[in-house]
Amino acid sequence: MDINSINNNINTLSSSNPLQLEKSASASQTKKVNEEGLTLSINEYNKKRDELSLDVQSLNNGLAITKIATNAIDKQQQYLSNIQSKLQNLENYQDKNDVKQSINEDLKSFNQIAYETKYKGESLLVQEYNDENTTIDINTKNNNFSLNKPNISQIANDIFETVNNSNLNDTNALADSISKIENSTNQLQNTYDQFTELGNKFETSARETIKDQVDLYNSNKQNKDRNFGNESSDFTKANVNANVGYLAASQANIVQEQSVRLLS
Repeated sequence: MDINSINNNINTLSSSNPLQLEKSASASQTKKVNEEGLTLSINEYNKKRDELSLDVQSLNNGLAITKIATNAIDKQQQYLSNIQSKLQNLENYQDKNDVKQSINEDLKSFNQIAYETKYKGESLLVQEYNDENTTIDINTKNNNFSLNKPNISQIANDIFETVNNSNLNDTNALADSISKIENSTNQLQNTYDQFTELGNKFETSARETIKDQVDLYNSNKQNKDRNFGNESSDFTKANVNANVGYLAASQANIVQEQSVRLLS
């Protein structure tokens, strides 16, 4: 091999280096764009995931509220049922007004449940004088749920006034007291139904939100799998390019060594 041929080979190898550097720079820019896109995707995923988690938490609070309220109303309904039964079975009382004390005990327990039924310190069945909230509100990103807060303690107060101000020995007065209990029972049942309906809405919305969470997780998992495939392919390409570079460098070293030997 003559010296001119060797020099030409060396020049050819040297002239290819800028092209290789340009390809490397282009690959680096592409990688940077891909990383920025991946970071944006991760940020969007985290944001959506956090929103869904907050929605589920809010809906769980709503379900807890409705469950606590309906359980309390169930107990109150039993006290009204006891009072109605006592008024309808007064034949054993010589003085029918003697039953009033027993009824008042039931009303006291009824009222106690109303004031003790709370969730995170907030009353659910009564509107207290210092209560700033007249509604029960649960908000999510896409829905706002609201229910006017009942004042069930007023039911006990109305029954107390009706029964204790009536002469139960009088047939008409007794019938009015029984009718009052029946109306109060219907009123309480209506409140129970409102909480139940609201609870059903919470449950439906919670199921949908949990499904969205699962879909989001699966979608993110698929994206990760796709990104892993791309990264594996990019890694392989990078290795090939690196090996080509090492081969060119090795060839250059060989040619240079041969040049030195020929010139010496």
